[in-house]
Amino acid sequence: MGAVSTSTIAPDVANLQRIALKIFLDDESLLEPGDVIPVFHRWIQTQAVDGLLIDVADYSHMPTGPCVVLVAHEAHYVLDRAGGRLGLQYARRQPLDGPLSHRLATLGRLLLRAGRLLETDTSLPGPVRFRGNEIECVANDRLLAPNRAETLTAFRPALDAFLATLSAGAEWTLTQETDPRARFGLLAQTQAAATLDTVAERLG
Repeated sequence: MGAVSTSTIAPDVANLQRIALKIFLDDESLLEPGDVIPVFHRWIQTQAVDGLLIDVADYSHMPTGPCVVLVAHEAHYVLDRAGGRLGLQYARRQPLDGPLSHRLATLGRLLLRAGRLLETDTSLPGPVRFRGNEIECVANDRLLAPNRAETLTAFRPALDAFLATLSAGAEWTLTQETDPRARFGLLAQTQAAATLDTVAERLG
């Protein structure tokens, strides 16, 4: 029997677990991938972020994609340059309890905590600030979340609830990855600028 095409399978976002969220550096930030390597090693030593932290992988020689990865059992913390834009990504690997909207909120809190640690790390040579009004969401499961319009329809209620909390109800615009061969991904942007501190406080 041949493989079943994902184009014939209905999305099942309720069971989607392998989700990555990414926040982006602002234009004034001065951060090189190599700057983060000792920071991530220190996070392992001090257990500064959530998870069973294992190791740091350096891909900073790559022109795009992940630059530096803090490997953990539950997730990866990634300084990522996919699409030519440097930012911090939290990529979940292990399941979380609760409905999708709650899982997105949990991922958001973990990502924002790590981002705020980088913003306040005095060992970094330049200013580090992340945009609080822009976030990317990628589904790392092509079977449960194929990159189709139906997936967006199914995914959007949970995402809208998450984004409304981040922006205190301000409207977001969503841009979906257009390549059907790519992973299902959305870039969410709002005109309501905010710091990570403000966004994290809203998320609770």
